[in-house]
Amino acid sequence: MDGTATGEGATLGTLLRTIRLDRGMTQEQLGDATGLSVRSIRDLERGVSCPRVSTLRLLTQTWNLPEAQVAELHRLARSWRDRARRRQRRGGAD
Repeated sequence: MDGTATGEGATLGTLLRTIRLDRGMTQEQLGDATGLSVRSIRDLERGVSCPRVSTLRLLTQTWNLPEAQVAELHRLARSWRDRARRRQRRGGAD
């Protein structure tokens, strides 16, 4: 990832932040509940990093999300990873 929040990264990050706030959690509280660093949570929410499948699983279990929302988070993350791979194959151009 190039550190730029675009497309799926920004959308995924916005959704993660919205869910966290809907649960009434600070980034620090989410970090305590999941073992993730505040920096990692901040980067996910800003859309500058893409969560691993295991991280998404940890977040969705912590929040006890409904299956539809879990599926949407995984779809956004998969789409972002696919887009990043295509960029890498083209030499970083988007």
